Amino acid sequence: MARHLNTIPGRLVLMLLLIHALLMPPLFYVISSTVERTMKDSFVDNVRNLAQIFVDRFERLEEDAAEQQIVVFLDSAILSGQGRYAAIEIGGRTVASSLMSDADTELFREDFAFGEHGDDTYYLSLPVVGLAEPAVLKLGYDESPIHEDFAAVRRTLIYVLAAYLLMTLFVAGLMSATIVRPLRWLQKASRAISSGDVDQELKADSRLEEISALADDLETMRRNLVGINERLKKEIAEREQAEADRRHLEDQVHHHQRLRSLGTLAGGVAHEFNNVLQPMVLYLELALEDLPADSQIAENLARVQDLANRAKGLSQQILTFSRQDSDARLVTEDLAPVVEEVVTMIRALLPATVDLRLDIEPGCSPVKCAPEQIKQLLVNLCNNASRALSDEGYVSVSLSEVAVSEHMAIRYQNLDAGQYVVLEVRDTGRGMDAATQERIFEPFFTTQEVGKGTGLGLSVVHGIVERHDGEIAVESEPGKGTQFRVFLPCAARRTVSAE
Repeated sequence: MARHLNTIPGRLVLMLLLIHALLMPPLFYVISSTVERTMKDSFVDNVRNLAQIFVDRFERLEEDAAEQQIVVFLDSAILSGQGRYAAIEIGGRTVASSLMSDADTELFREDFAFGEHGDDTYYLSLPVVGLAEPAVLKLGYDESPIHEDFAAVRRTLIYVLAAYLLMTLFVAGLMSATIVRPLRWLQKASRAISSGDVDQELKADSRLEEISALADDLETMRRNLVGINERLKKEIAEREQAEADRRHLEDQVHHHQRLRSLGTLAGGVAHEFNNVLQPMVLYLELALEDLPADSQIAENLARVQDLANRAKGLSQQILTFSRQDSDARLVTEDLAPVVEEVVTMIRALLPATVDLRLDIEPGCSPVKCAPEQIKQLLVNLCNNASRALSDEGYVSVSLSEVAVSEHMAIRYQNLDAGQYVVLEVRDTGRGMDAATQERIFEPFFTTQEVGKGTGLGLSVVHGIVERHDGEIAVESEPGKGTQFRVFLPCAARRTVSAE
């Protein structure tokens, strides 16, 4: 409210309201008093003139006029106007109008001013000369029509003053708009300039000399200062953006180098581990063939074989992370059926409390991939997302096609400008801090409790993405969930790049 009062229209309207608040009550009082006095004086004059007419008529009566004739004259005094009382005292007797009751004849009280005695009747008495005996004509006229007329006049006066106030405020609004409109245009133009639109001119279409001069001065200042300032800001912004992109790219290079070093080390360990594990598996198979199937030793060796196969699977995951698993062959594939198949399988395996949502954009281009590895990637991401959920929340899987711009490609080491199919897995779980995000793709790193997870799920995902010449982007905040976006190059763009 205070903000609106501190504007030119607000101040002008407030000033007019204060002026009218001071002037209108006295003006209303003076006008209404004058009108009331005029109406009362006019009523009294009319009543007295009318009463004098009846006195003259009584004086022209014959001296021996019958009482019935006098009553007729008195009745005509009541019927001829707003009469309420009519009687004449002749000698010691009183003759009253037949339109009055006996009780009415006792109500007469001489009035010397309008409204006296508060009985809404103006009583007056006039001597009648020319009759055989002294006589006094007493008349009473209704004052209530004057009160009603005056009330109507006061209402009309209130309406007129209210209309005058509204008209004054309307004119004040037009005047303030004439002043404020060019000022607001200057304000809008200055905001546009501060937002970067240095070509915006500061001009005001106003006939007021002061505002036109102000606009000219501001335009001169804009031409002298804004251009240089904007160029400096642009150069600084470009340098800051280039520095930020350089630092981001360096961080990505260091991160990828660390992961590749870990992958090389893990791949070497996995190969050595396989070299030891393969003979063990072979000898276990030979031993199981020589033993009876129902013997206790065969049962124990079978458990050992299961553990060896599990160790073999872990070794295979490490090789996938290190990109040394080259058994899977890349084929051109539409990912929509692959994603639908995996989501159907995962929905059956996840707890009933987990809400799994799917959104596939129609018409996505095919990609050159190993379908089984894409399935493994999606299963690992969905499992990781479901473990991050609390009692409430959901996991969403979406597939879409995007065009990566040059500016966006700069921020990611493995992205080039072009068309990509994006596989996105989002959850509304507990999220991750920046320190955790730095290490999530390292092998054997896990935030799960001891014994719940190997720490290889996201490492395998990273290896699969790199093998497909793609990129994986992570966005997460504590308490706000996590989003994994896997960029896979479209088959046509990948073919052109290979050529």
